[in-house]
Amino acid sequence: MTIPAQHNPYGVFVPRSRQSLPHAPARPMDDHPLVPWDDTSHIEQWVDVDHAQEQLDAFRLCLDRLPELVNDGVDHGRLVVVTGPAGMGKTTLIHRCVHEARQYIAQLAPEAEGEPAPLTDVVAMAAGYDNNGKAISTDENGDFASTPAINSTIRDKVVAALGKHFTNLDPAISQEVPAKAFSAISTLLFRQDALLFVIVPHIDWRDAGVRTKFLKTCLKHAQSRIVLFVEISHGTDEPAAEVVKELLPHPAVTHLALERLREEDRVRFSRSARSGHPDPDHTLLNGWNPADVRELRQVYHATAERQIREGRPVRITADELREHTGGLDLATLRRDPPPAHHP
Repeated sequence: MTIPAQHNPYGVFVPRSRQSLPHAPARPMDDHPLVPWDDTSHIEQWVDVDHAQEQLDAFRLCLDRLPELVNDGVDHGRLVVVTGPAGMGKTTLIHRCVHEARQYIAQLAPEAEGEPAPLTDVVAMAAGYDNNGKAISTDENGDFASTPAINSTIRDKVVAALGKHFTNLDPAISQEVPAKAFSAISTLLFRQDALLFVIVPHIDWRDAGVRTKFLKTCLKHAQSRIVLFVEISHGTDEPAAEVVKELLPHPAVTHLALERLREEDRVRFSRSARSGHPDPDHTLLNGWNPADVRELRQVYHATAERQIREGRPVRITADELREHTGGLDLATLRRDPPPAHHP
């Protein structure tokens, strides 16, 4: 994380934002998922909190079985369910998994002339980079959409992403019911020798039973050459295993689980974010118990912004953090997820 002092090293650029208005400087955000597969600067900001690295290693086992996803004799792709509390980096973990998968595919270069090229990979984000569920779960009246409407919206987002890569995409796919559409998409991917990654956001289902049915539907959509990442937020009163208990064991399902911040996670983030300057770890976080990774990043970002405005080099010390957190409305930073709605 060696970044010039005039830039805030704890801010995250939205991918492609710097190209959209070339004559206007892009401002980094204090709260945005890391998307290393589309912005290489993000990979430098990855910090292993809440043992996220262990979850990433678990996903890498899926990559070792990649031939199963592209084999004509296998009739399923993969569903990766990522669970954890709000603000703990589930979307960032999903993007990191996509990055790892693309890196893996890039290494599959043909060894000899005349051999087929590596797989083409396509990423379809149902709700944009930040994976906000409201983008696909709210209808034109601002009400919570029906389950069929949500599934149709996901289909449309996937078809739109594929249309940017394949000129021979049959527009009739958008008129098919989602189950048939994903079947047609799987066939297209075989013909194009491609692999599709679909990122589905957390949706505020009020009834856990409806959520389970939705996950089972996602599993049906995860056909050959299709990998679906589905994000599920949950509170402390619901163990992560409860979210996926009706899907396991299944050869096509992988469950990655994040939990609450631990003291060791706060120290790990602090060490990484401070770029090695010598403030003692045990004093840096005394009196401050951040709720999640989002709060960690926001507080560091706000502290650095103040130093930049005052013309000082960015250097986060224990005293700076204490002074800043003492004046913060931490309740505002700790945004609780909105109330759940009926599907």
